[in-house]
Amino acid sequence: MMSIISCDLRQGRTDEQKHALAAGLIQAVRTATGEPVGEVFLVIREGRGIDFVEAGEHLPEFVEGNVNDTELINSLHHPQ
Repeated sequence: MMSIISCDLRQGRTDEQKHALAAGLIQAVRTATGEPVGEVFLVIREGRGIDFVEAGEHLPEFVEGNVNDTELINSLHHPQ
């Protein structure tokens, strides 16, 4: 059975960042399921900030190093 990962991002990340994201997501699925890399399919879709709505508010365009990204990354490493 193939795992399918769908990832939606605001436009603005570099190819290197997307490569790193893909590698990390694929590894997480492989660790959780034991599936070989050939059985993991990943799609990254990008859109403008206006295309994403959180709590009824459209998001701004992505800005490298945005404080929200730092807070999100820290929350993933240190869940409450």
